[in-house]
Amino acid sequence: MAIFLHFEGLEGDVTAEGYKGWIECHSVDFGVGRSIQTATGSSSERESTAPTVSDITIVKSMDKCTPKLFEQACIGKSKLVKIDLVQTGDKLETYMSYELTNTLVSSYSVSSAGDRPTESLSFNCTKLIMKYIPFDNKHNPGSPIPAGYDISAAKKV
Repeated sequence: MAIFLHFEGLEGDVTAEGYKGWIECHSVDFGVGRSIQTATGSSSERESTAPTVSDITIVKSMDKCTPKLFEQACIGKSKLVKIDLVQTGDKLETYMSYELTNTLVSSYSVSSAGDRPTESLSFNCTKLIMKYIPFDNKHNPGSPIPAGYDISAAKKV
């Protein structure tokens, strides 16, 4: 499996077909939470708050994008960010895709234990759209299954 990131206006080191100029990542992490209250004695009367979508965090090796990503964390403007989870093998096939709209770098850090430094970046966006691409038993892609949420409007996309 590979994780590739496209950050509008930046060119990464990836040379793989279909992802030339993207940024290779080691991991991606995010979550959603909401408070749910249940009235005493009634499991059918539940109330929930609007969801809180966490910042999306990636970890990557230091590369030629490092200075520009640092700059984005300090003074960057809103950008479009795409993250693809890709099956590797005979050919690269995306099975999960995330599109982050109006994205800012909310956190940037570097760590190293003497080897090649890694960077952790967090992205804050106003809209998140994901698409899962299923594959049949002959490894043919099916129709994408989308879901999305407009964080700023607190509604489904």
